Amino acid sequence: MACKVCSNKWAIAGVAGVMLVFILGLVLCFTLLEVTQPGCEQDVACRPDADMLDYLLSLGQISQRDGLLVTWYHAANSQEEMKAALNSNIMVLEADVTVEGLNTANETGVPIMAHPPAIYSDNTLQQWLEAVLASSQKGIKLDFKSLKAVAPSLDLLRRMTEDGKVRRPVWINADILRGPNVPISIEVNATQFLALVQEKYPEATLSPGWTTLYVPLFPNSTYTRAMVEKMQGLVGALPQRVTFPVRAVMVRAGWPHFSWLLGQSDRYSLTLWQGASDPVSVDDLLYIRDNCATHQIYYDLFEPVLLQFKQLAMNATRKWSYYTGGSLIPLLQLPGGDGLRVLWQVPGIQGNGTTATVQLPDKEGMILLNVGLQEPAAGDPVPIVHAPGNPTLTLETCLLQLATHRGRWGVHLHIAEPTALRPSLAVLARLSSLGHLSRPVWVGATVSHGHFAVPGHVAGTELLTAVAEVFPHVTVAPGWPEEVLGSGYREQLLTDMLELCQGLWQPVSFQLHAGPLGQSMAGVVARLLAASPRATVTVEHRPVEGSYASVRTVLLAARAVDRARVYYRLPQSSREDLLADVGRN
Repeated sequence: MACKVCSNKWAIAGVAGVMLVFILGLVLCFTLLEVTQPGCEQDVACRPDADMLDYLLSLGQISQRDGLLVTWYHAANSQEEMKAALNSNIMVLEADVTVEGLNTANETGVPIMAHPPAIYSDNTLQQWLEAVLASSQKGIKLDFKSLKAVAPSLDLLRRMTEDGKVRRPVWINADILRGPNVPISIEVNATQFLALVQEKYPEATLSPGWTTLYVPLFPNSTYTRAMVEKMQGLVGALPQRVTFPVRAVMVRAGWPHFSWLLGQSDRYSLTLWQGASDPVSVDDLLYIRDNCATHQIYYDLFEPVLLQFKQLAMNATRKWSYYTGGSLIPLLQLPGGDGLRVLWQVPGIQGNGTTATVQLPDKEGMILLNVGLQEPAAGDPVPIVHAPGNPTLTLETCLLQLATHRGRWGVHLHIAEPTALRPSLAVLARLSSLGHLSRPVWVGATVSHGHFAVPGHVAGTELLTAVAEVFPHVTVAPGWPEEVLGSGYREQLLTDMLELCQGLWQPVSFQLHAGPLGQSMAGVVARLLAASPRATVTVEHRPVEGSYASVRTVLLAARAVDRARVYYRLPQSSREDLLADVGRN
């Protein structure tokens, strides 16, 4: 009997030990699951509101913040497609959400995975999310084809997020505005969709798009300025990251508008998508890539276009092409990079007349051209470039010669004579239409306006009007007459300039002189930069205005306001001194 009791005790102890090990194993398993869930090495990257590139970078799936490296799986809706997607090496799953039995007597209100016209599926959103979250590290993009599906879907995401299951970026997509070639209203209600996201699941990245229809008879049909501005009006004040899905075949023709849109917020990106039969041009894709930072564009495209594009995009020796009205990023400045690194240089002109040639400086940067007007014996006046030592060259010849020079540079036209403004813009328009002007172009002048009205300078309203009418694809660079700067940049001078440029569609770079800036009230640079997300400031100092020491404090103060949005036109020695001071600080 004693042995039997002893045996029972050992049996009970053994069972208890097994149960204890089992319980400890479960605790350890759940602990490890929580700690090692995909992407959680960095808390900032393993959240529904995380940047998709940061998340994939934290997983080691991409090597840098480049949207071209991200891969996509389309319509992972049915159980079969979902499993195929989960077994693939694709990084982000895109799936369509609607309501079961939508707009029929059998409508249940249950979110399911189906693309219209389908209204039934073997996969509910809950099943889809549970499978994707439990068995993969893939990012999530949910496309909503019906407003009815949005609220219950976001409620489900909210519950799963609060349970700690959604630890990766989630994109919420819907076409909320009517876009190119769409004759009727089929978009999801914008106001209700955006309100639901704010109310129920503000952690998501928004992906608001336009309904579109590609019509081969109208290959140049594109997104209009009004369409893009309306979208900005809807999402501009929202807190989320926003990626705008845009039809790739239509983007190049509408690039001025998308360049403007991307410039409105650091939260914005574009996702280029391709219709099954869309004839997307690799050259167009390269142009788009050249005019953005790599993190600003995702490419959801089909083969073989995607492979051809990737091969060329990664070729460092290929020729790049830039939008004349774009920023200096990425051509001369890295995203968030220091404006002090951008050089302003005046080229030399060798010879005169028809045999004159432009001598481009060795270093890359902005080429400053001082433009006047020459009255020929017969014919129309001709814009000419004045160089040190008084040699001249026609603006057109100068730009054509510059176009043959490889390397990274842009053009800054300073209109020295008011009568040269419109003829110079006409030259820019003509060369651009012929494909000879694929660099950022600034057009500036000392302007006369309001409390800084001074005869002999370009009228401020004429500068803006001429740009809008003749060649709008430039950065506008207005400055104040030196005659009014004796007491610095006074309040009324700032107010009048800001009112002149209010609502300006083009980027603007306000031209300041370092000496008068040092005599001004605090906050001048910050106030000018606040005029627009795309506004910059260029601070100039000339040797005749004093030594570097006399403006050192004001140059450092301007840089302290915003390193990326303040540029400097300085003599080489002053620039070197400023770089040395910056290095020491």
